[in-house]
Amino acid sequence: MCSPRSWKTTEERTFPITAADPVEILHAAITDMGRSQAELARLLGSRARASEILSRKRPLNLAQIRAISEAWHLPIALLAAPYRLEHDAA
Repeated sequence: MCSPRSWKTTEERTFPITAADPVEILHAAITDMGRSQAELARLLGSRARASEILSRKRPLNLAQIRAISEAWHLPIALLAAPYRLEHDAA
């Protein structure tokens, strides 16, 4: 008979849960929390900047992270996590 500890280990190996990165968090806020890309653009200062961040061409800076966190009530730690940029994939 398997112990509960071995079940947990097997479950974690079979169904790993990966943390969402900041861009995924922003996309979720836009699609699931009623936010919009236009709102994000206002927080970041321009539509171009919002587009660059959502398409992973530019990272969020600390001022942007703080502004989004305050306005959308998202934890800073979620938005400050490292994430892949498009030029990193090449």
